[in-house]
Amino acid sequence: MNTLLVTVDSLRYDYFEHMPETISFLDMTHDRVFAPSTATIGSFPGIIGGEFADGSELTGTNVATHFDEYSVGLTTNHLLSKEYGYDEGFDVFNSPKGGGDTLKDKAAVLLTRGSIAYRIASWGWNQYQQLTSLTGAVEKSFRPAENVIAQFNAEIDGKEEWFGWLHFMDPHHPYDPNGGELSRAEAQRLTRKVLSGDGDETDRERVRELYQLEIAELDEQLAILWDEIPDDTHVVFCADHGELLGENGMWGHPGEMCTELLQVPFGTKNVPELGDVVSLLDVPSILLGSEHGRGELDRDISFATYGERKAAMNVDNIATESGVVTLDNNEPIDDPNLARALSRFRSNSIVKEDALKKDLEDLGYV
Repeated sequence: MNTLLVTVDSLRYDYFEHMPETISFLDMTHDRVFAPSTATIGSFPGIIGGEFADGSELTGTNVATHFDEYSVGLTTNHLLSKEYGYDEGFDVFNSPKGGGDTLKDKAAVLLTRGSIAYRIASWGWNQYQQLTSLTGAVEKSFRPAENVIAQFNAEIDGKEEWFGWLHFMDPHHPYDPNGGELSRAEAQRLTRKVLSGDGDETDRERVRELYQLEIAELDEQLAILWDEIPDDTHVVFCADHGELLGENGMWGHPGEMCTELLQVPFGTKNVPELGDVVSLLDVPSILLGSEHGRGELDRDISFATYGERKAAMNVDNIATESGVVTLDNNEPIDDPNLARALSRFRSNSIVKEDALKKDLEDLGYV
């Protein structure tokens, strides 16, 4: 049996429509799927381990350890690396902190952070980026999807059965698609400008367009993947969290308990039908066909946490410390059962600062 998990960073539920190739490939899409947190380090312990996060490392048992087949994990996020425990159970595992394909990534593996050699290399890299920014020869912020897909196809070539996990960063800020009117350097500068709170409405709208173009370009690359894998492959596709694009003046994915960050795109192929509500904690259970960690195959309520904040979602509403509102139009509503479930839910503490500062710098947070 072949099984594939494809995860996408920072993909909004209401932008999933810009991925027609992926939607047409999947047997089923689900519109009531929720992340257990609003950021990568809070969501992936659920997606891979079936548990709520407790710190920055993977909690629970990596689902990859339950597959006897040849297993390949390719991630493009610094927080999904061997250092945080995500390599467990994989025959081949590649992340930006171990086998990355850029000069910067390779240097990060070879050089000790804080050493004289590292500081010299870092200075040289910064000078190089400034020069290439002036000429327009700027690389994408993260490993491109086509490189990930090409490596995966090469790794499974000749293998009869396999398990794969591919994580793509293409929609993550700074938004720097291949196409569009702006050069990559201009797109990166404009994105950082708007996410820092500067710029006018024209700038903000252009950044939204860049985000949408990133998603469309990723879909074009995923079409290659969908054509290559066997028709009977068990597939789960999801985002790890959403993205704010100016709602209430906020951008990116801060720790706000809101629909734009917690409701995520989700689809499956060759997987049994699921219940009305799905949590990303259920992903390992769906992949295995049996409950794993805190995952369920049929649930009514999903929970999310970020630090002291928490949320509860059912098929109609979302409950937070601010009250209960509808998922579809954010209208206040009475839902005592959901409010009661939220009050009884005990969250673990999750903060971005649990991760290494350098990893957060590489992702553009600090």
